Amino acid sequence: MDQQKIEVMSAVDRAWLEMDSPGNPMVVNALIDFAPPLDPEALRAELLVRLLRYPRFRQRADDAHAPPRWVEDGELLADYHAHIEPPERWRPDGDLAAAVARQVCQPLDRALPLWRLFFYPRADGGLTVLVRVHHAIADGIALVQMLMALTDSGQHAASKEPAVRLEHGRHGPLAGLITRLDALNQAAERIIDFGREDLRHPGRIPAQLRELRGLLASASQVLRLPQDNPPALRRPLSGHRALAWTSAIALAPVRRRARIEGVKVNDLFLAAVTAAFARYLAEQGVPVPVRQNLRVSVPVNLRPPKTGDLGNCFGLVLVDLPLGQGDRRKRLALVAERMAELKHSPTARSVLLALAAAGHLPVPLEKRLVGGVAGKSVAVVSNLRGPERPLRIAGVTLRELVFWPPQAGGIGVGVSLFSYRRRVSVGISADRALLADPARWLALFQEELQALLGRPARKPTAAARGEAKPRRGARRAVASPRTAGSRRRAGAAP
Repeated sequence: MDQQKIEVMSAVDRAWLEMDSPGNPMVVNALIDFAPPLDPEALRAELLVRLLRYPRFRQRADDAHAPPRWVEDGELLADYHAHIEPPERWRPDGDLAAAVARQVCQPLDRALPLWRLFFYPRADGGLTVLVRVHHAIADGIALVQMLMALTDSGQHAASKEPAVRLEHGRHGPLAGLITRLDALNQAAERIIDFGREDLRHPGRIPAQLRELRGLLASASQVLRLPQDNPPALRRPLSGHRALAWTSAIALAPVRRRARIEGVKVNDLFLAAVTAAFARYLAEQGVPVPVRQNLRVSVPVNLRPPKTGDLGNCFGLVLVDLPLGQGDRRKRLALVAERMAELKHSPTARSVLLALAAAGHLPVPLEKRLVGGVAGKSVAVVSNLRGPERPLRIAGVTLRELVFWPPQAGGIGVGVSLFSYRRRVSVGISADRALLADPARWLALFQEELQALLGRPARKPTAAARGEAKPRRGARRAVASPRTAGSRRRAGAAP
């Protein structure tokens, strides 16, 4: 059978496949708001055609073999993979967040290709699509690149070649070493020759081996880090998740303030994230000592430029955010200083190497290793940059996009930032045992960001909240994309 029918799964992808746990599937979730008017059935059909040009979306994960394989699945179950939710199952006038929250806790069927789309037609003639893709298929960076290729402009520029290139393993003086580390895993190969032209240069072997020793030492240091995060954010997970999101943040003022302060845009966002956690804990009556830090995992792209491959090729850096620092300017300076120190750190590549190694271990040992690395932090904070121009699929404009990264190793909180059309969407997904009201956290984040920008705080205008398993009789405050859009028209348009 040819390579497009059966493909050996990389060790890193296999590690993500086995990280699923009850109530916490390793699935990247994204919400795309399409502007009206549109035909839901026509858009659904076009999305299926474009997605299925990627071999991985036609394949299922076969873990009955060692190593696991991607196997062509045959005829796609269109109603399962692209499901239009009937209006009687949710209230288009305001229950979108709860409908989404119910889905994000559900695992994907391992007997089928590991992805699903849920279509929510809205009363205004628009459509919201929940995209769920298992992390074993791709990381968030690869999925954003894939989204660009799915758009009308991306389709126009694409050639007739398959969207995913299946590369052959390389050979050279270090091929045996790389094989033992990662069973020809392409991601681990990139760790060794990251920034180099080829492995076929014997004179570079000593430097490569020194880098490998440094990566292993860095991974060991990560595993030895003390667990000194706030106890309130280290409780056992309940498996019940709540979500909140907004797309109401203009990017230009953040960029201007970053230039004035001499920091990165991401530093401003992380300072606001830090303050939001500190204020949320304080409101819950949890004391925050002055020297208390909040350790978060920040994904780092390790892909070579201009590659269209799916799969996973990212690392994690762990940053201690100054949770107990109450002065905004001092907090921002500390965040910027600590992020600058991590710029040339080998930690990101060492974590990718640890994931590659985990993919070769028996599942219980693999989960212990992954939990040992990921469990050093209490939240994942991901920041992805999207295009500034509007995107269209089948002529329909993508009005908003927000995503939620999965959290492995018992991490219960994920925060995402995504820039698109000169605005920033912020999404938070939290296990209710750790953070019961993510909408309140999001409001605090917006207040702190506005304060950093030197402007009075505004009431959040586009936040939405939902619960994975809402209590009977509980009231929810939610905002659908329709109401969010009308508020934008009344105020500043994106």
